[in-house]
Amino acid sequence: MWYLDDGTIIGDVADVFQIFELIRKEGPRLGLFLNVKKNEIWWPSRAGPDPFPPDVDRIENRGVKLLGAAIGSAAYTTEFVKKKLAALQEVCKDAQVEFGLFRGCLAYNKINHLLRTAPPDVLHEALEKFDDHFHEILAVILRVPCLSEEKWTHASLPTRFAGLGVTQTKTVAGAAFIGSSMLTKDLVAALLKQDPATFVPDGVEALLAEHNLAASTQHELQGLAGTPHVQRLLSNERHEAILKGIKAESDPRTQNLLTACSMPHASDWLLAPPIVGLGLNLPSDQFRTALKFRLGMSLFDAPFPCPSISKDGEACGIEMDVFGDHALCCHYGTSRVFRHNNLRDILAHTAKAAGLSAVVVEKKNQIAGSTKKPGDITVQQYHRGFPSSAFDVTVAHPLQKKYIEVAMSEAGVAAQEAHDRKLQKSLAVCSAEGLHFVPLAWESTGGATDSVHETIRKWTDLEAARGGYSSLLIRQTLYSQVSCCLQRHLAQAVIDRKPEAICSRVL
Repeated sequence: MWYLDDGTIIGDVADVFQIFELIRKEGPRLGLFLNVKKNEIWWPSRAGPDPFPPDVDRIENRGVKLLGAAIGSAAYTTEFVKKKLAALQEVCKDAQVEFGLFRGCLAYNKINHLLRTAPPDVLHEALEKFDDHFHEILAVILRVPCLSEEKWTHASLPTRFAGLGVTQTKTVAGAAFIGSSMLTKDLVAALLKQDPATFVPDGVEALLAEHNLAASTQHELQGLAGTPHVQRLLSNERHEAILKGIKAESDPRTQNLLTACSMPHASDWLLAPPIVGLGLNLPSDQFRTALKFRLGMSLFDAPFPCPSISKDGEACGIEMDVFGDHALCCHYGTSRVFRHNNLRDILAHTAKAAGLSAVVVEKKNQIAGSTKKPGDITVQQYHRGFPSSAFDVTVAHPLQKKYIEVAMSEAGVAAQEAHDRKLQKSLAVCSAEGLHFVPLAWESTGGATDSVHETIRKWTDLEAARGGYSSLLIRQTLYSQVSCCLQRHLAQAVIDRKPEAICSRVL
């Protein structure tokens, strides 16, 4: 095979030279002038002189870069990948920006094209170095001396599978090459003058067998040939298998954490751009704490009494666990109040942007003859048949003591229980007063109930109709703001309860 500079494949050196001469001689008459010095030729089997002019650049036999992909020996491919590693060295000091650049620009997608164009066995050594380097960078971002293989495997899962989205290339290399081979199967068969119905690209059958074994699937090549998004399908199956393996080997708390972090929009804070004006930024200490919490890493060296102080000056004293779960449930201090009010204000702003007559400050006389305030946000003329609607915001922690002893079979149990508890407390009172009552229940990890998603959909649709922006864009921004808010307060609650370092000097 011979490759022209534009990627065209030609089968014989005489054909290549004939086309070269035709363009050089006849091109000027048609306004086409060939720049000989800009031509390159790769001829691995060339043993002696060739007919091309000396100005044509001869590529060394061990490999060539074609359309961004390395073609050649394993040594050449490894060296090619090493050059790409140099681009991973520059990161900034802001943890959220570091992570965003790493995950979005410098990690897996930096090498995805190469994975689709070169067999995994050729890239094996290079991929190990790539993944080791990703592993080291994540440890640096987390500011930990060593990130265990278990946590690295967890982090490498996509965000929808409770990971950090820092994909390990060795996990998806087979899926990428199989997917690319299925897309180009008919074209390659035609170029090789073989029957597309029976043609099988080299090595693909073995890769698919390996995938079927690892992911417990039963795919066949003929079935995949007509399947859309083959790489995505196979990659998801591998990651699902890894997630199941992690859960099977974990304690109930870790299983519940993975389940909670897999809920819709629970990972939006990891994908949000750190824009301060939109409330999408997290300071470095908060961002790192949130990352460690998501990975189930210990945030303290050992348990200690919670130092949080009540408004009466009384210390909490309940044992603070090493994972920081108590911080999210502690009734002492201001953490839960600040989180609630911050989340309430975000939603109230959205209601006003939607053109609703929303009262942000809790009304003192929602219930006649009573000081009860079942709603955090009151909206006039919102629901048919009711003069007012009361929206009550609440946040529950899915890893509180009553949940960590038994692994939950489904996600959102904590949020749904908080939703039901609000209904039991306020629905009858509001109905008697003629108020439409809607609980808006989140989990501290970011998941929410169906009533939350329905309310957000309605409000963002109304805002889009008024402002002209896409409802999908407005909705995603709102989800990101809420997700960042929850993670910001989750991390700060833990940070506020860190024991003070003992100083050896007494001033």
